[in-house]
Amino acid sequence: MKEETYRLNCFVENRPGVLARIVGLISGRGYNIQTLNVGPTEDGTVSRMRIDVLGTRRVVEQIILQLRNQVNVIEVVSRRL
Repeated sequence: MKEETYRLNCFVENRPGVLARIVGLISGRGYNIQTLNVGPTEDGTVSRMRIDVLGTRRVVEQIILQLRNQVNVIEVVSRRL
């Protein structure tokens, strides 16, 4: 399978340590984060993370499943760039 860049839009609880856990989850499994942006939403208790990763569709699907299992993750949406 061919590696492609995927953008993951994650909505997470705005709590200490969430960013570190998400980055650790992705990089700890040997996947490279190409870009990472984090910012607030209109709801001050929720942050939006935009993560670009390079991988096959299967790898990205695995990352999404693992992200959705995190307690502080509200929603994950992906698209191929």
